[in-house]
Amino acid sequence: MRNTKLKSVIIEDEEDSIQLLQSLIETNGLALVTGSTTDPFDAIGLIVKLNPDIVFLDIKMPGRTGFEILDDLRKIRSVNPYLVFTTAYDEYAIKAFEYAAFDYLLKPIDLHRLGETLLRCIDSRKAGVLQQTDVLLSSYRKLQFRNISGIVFIDPEEIVYVEAEGNYSVFHLTNNRTEMVTFLLGKVEDQLGVEKFFRISRSFIINLNYLKKINTKQMQCILMKNGTEFKCDISRDRINSLLDKMKS
Repeated sequence: MRNTKLKSVIIEDEEDSIQLLQSLIETNGLALVTGSTTDPFDAIGLIVKLNPDIVFLDIKMPGRTGFEILDDLRKIRSVNPYLVFTTAYDEYAIKAFEYAAFDYLLKPIDLHRLGETLLRCIDSRKAGVLQQTDVLLSSYRKLQFRNISGIVFIDPEEIVYVEAEGNYSVFHLTNNRTEMVTFLLGKVEDQLGVEKFFRISRSFIINLNYLKKINTKQMQCILMKNGTEFKCDISRDRINSLLDKMKS
């Protein structure tokens, strides 16, 4: 079984990253690169078409994260490749989902480390071990942040809005809970992504799922969760962007 080369697909946002990883894979000699793309929106179609054994998937890409691609992929039962995440950002809660992901590679990718991953994939296929995408996704959904006492895990589904407070950020969660973390709001924004969160001002990021009204006279976004109303100030120059976001 180890003499059989794996079919692999690379999803990276930069062509140089694809070429570098492909070179490492070919040098290793355990896999073939059968396809690649820099467009995360083409990823699902490419994976379904080529049905690879393993997919190298960048976590942070413009317009779409690797986890959002995985969320779509798990709905397609005809393919179930091993997912290996590649990232240059070790703060992306890697330890929170490491036990569930098949593997991850921290950039710059080490040739020996890549070889270990490919050998594990070959052995796992031989043993009939499947990628547990549902477990991986549920792990991803618990984001990891540092607070003054250690580390806190936050489910994005529970976030109503996030508020800046000096060098800290305060998560306002369902059931009137709050969590203060030692991250600037811009850093929190990077981790939350753009799918359902929107920064309405220097001080607030809101969950669009809970947005009920934009009060243009008082310059506020009105959010509603479980019968509780929340008001967050919005910058005038962000209103049109928010409206465009809601339309899309």
